[in-house]
Amino acid sequence: MAAKPKHQQASIPVKSTNPSLVILISAIAIVVSIVYSYKLKWLGDDIFIALRYVQNFLAGNGLVYNKGERVEGFTDFLWIMLISFFSWLKRDPLVTVQVLGILASVGTLTLVSIISFKISKRYEVFLLPFITLALALNYDYNTWATSGLETSLFSFLLCTSFFVFFFTSIAPTKRYLLTGFFLCLALMTRPDTLLIVFLANLLFVCNLFFQKKTLPNIISILLYFNLAFVVIYVPYFMWRYHYYGFIFPNTYYDKLGNESNFSKGFSYLWLYFKPHFISLLAFILPLFIIFPLLKNKFKENLKHFLSDNWNAAYLVAIKIVLLYLVFFVAKVGGDFMYARFIIPIAPFIYFIIFYSVLKLVKPKTVNLALGVLVAASLIETTLRMDVFKKTDANGKEIITWNGDVSDERYVYTSYYPMENEIKMGKALNNCFDGIEARMLIKGGQACMGYFANFSYIQEFHGLTDTLIAHSKIEKRERIGHEKHGTIDYFESKNINFVFPIHARPITKDTFRYANINFSPYQIKTEIITYDVKLIAQLKARLGGDFQYTDFPMYLDYYIANRMPSMTYEKLKGDYDNFYLYYFKLNGDKERESKFTTALSNKKV
Repeated sequence: MAAKPKHQQASIPVKSTNPSLVILISAIAIVVSIVYSYKLKWLGDDIFIALRYVQNFLAGNGLVYNKGERVEGFTDFLWIMLISFFSWLKRDPLVTVQVLGILASVGTLTLVSIISFKISKRYEVFLLPFITLALALNYDYNTWATSGLETSLFSFLLCTSFFVFFFTSIAPTKRYLLTGFFLCLALMTRPDTLLIVFLANLLFVCNLFFQKKTLPNIISILLYFNLAFVVIYVPYFMWRYHYYGFIFPNTYYDKLGNESNFSKGFSYLWLYFKPHFISLLAFILPLFIIFPLLKNKFKENLKHFLSDNWNAAYLVAIKIVLLYLVFFVAKVGGDFMYARFIIPIAPFIYFIIFYSVLKLVKPKTVNLALGVLVAASLIETTLRMDVFKKTDANGKEIITWNGDVSDERYVYTSYYPMENEIKMGKALNNCFDGIEARMLIKGGQACMGYFANFSYIQEFHGLTDTLIAHSKIEKRERIGHEKHGTIDYFESKNINFVFPIHARPITKDTFRYANINFSPYQIKTEIITYDVKLIAQLKARLGGDFQYTDFPMYLDYYIANRMPSMTYEKLKGDYDNFYLYYFKLNGDKERESKFTTALSNKKV
């Protein structure tokens, strides 16, 4: 990043056109985006993991998913603190996350609109606010604004840092301080900001050496920029390391953030850029601007180019986009949620395109070129929806997954409607209220678990479990779903139920299967460990609506009719299974002794 010099005249000639039209169009675009986001409003399942942390935090149990277990199953600390604050004020967290998401989105749109206005004002010519319009029309930008996740806030904080440094006239010292402050907030919202912080420090050092600044001056500037990290982030990091015990959040280990999966990562990127074809210009157009600088007298050409602070902003935006996409998004293998990792830098992508057009297109046709791009962005939404369209066996068009990537909004508004998960969770809460049950939830069930408010919840894929997150896997599969616990592990943690059973029960033991009927739901469940007291509580509460295999009776039948003809190996296998399922918890020494005696006799 360059220190802010006097602006240098660029290629757009001065005209006496009032740039206030930029404000009007930008305002209309922002209103369109608000309406668009509201119409698309939805909630992703992952936010309900964060909301359980909020719930426990406000209840005085600490920032934990389960009381007594310190596991950092989130990466968005600042977002959780914001939700906690409004929840403390008795605001509905489901409404809070969507309102904050839209406000952050509006904040980003406002910043890019001001950038367009400033550029128009400098040249006294109307320039179509392409960045604002492109974002306002971007289906995925508006979709993630109301997802409940931190995507919009993260984008806003990155844009604010960029805006403060390059597009304000505040004193240099304050500019460095504020830029560092907003990047620090971004880092506390998403840890991948660390890449951008590293890039910023590197660019500062290179640019200051390029300007032949003295070493004390360089150190002084770096201290100003990094002050927020020292004062705010370092104490926060020391607290979270002491509290949770690991350098990175649990999800980093669970999703194999320490490894590289570039093949899937670039496929994820292509899945986004193929329908969002306009964004590809951010990688093509800059070549026609940067290559001429490489001619003779490169150092002088670069110095002359960077003498305009907005040119410096342009080059920095390019570096941010490339660094973030290659060394974060592509490296970690992308995400299973379509576009989520790319949307935060979409404003930078559109800024690159906007500024490139201003540099490359003749003044008389600049707005025509920008208008064509805006019109083309309307086509992008149609192409984007085609990414997930397929035809079923009957020739009917359906929306589904594309490889490992899903259209999350469609999943939770059509396949597994969130309102149904909320209703089921509340019904389960009524069913288990006052009963200390330990539950297992699978992917897409965080919402149900949150509203059921079980006393203990085990997440199947290890997002809130350090042992699963730090386990090894032999084969890479769907990003974010590659690790999971085993039946033995869940039994060792005395998990009682997993429900509902979908296509894949955890075991093939039919004696584990049960049904819980409470209008209007009939839920198939699987008993992980059979706790006699808990089963009795449910039977007393639900009566005939709780249908299950009475395991002590099952054992009596097994002992009388099957045990005598069993081989040692078969009986030993069944006993080991029964021990974790039943004997370990219930102290049924009489029945257990019949197994141990039979095993002793058969072994002889």
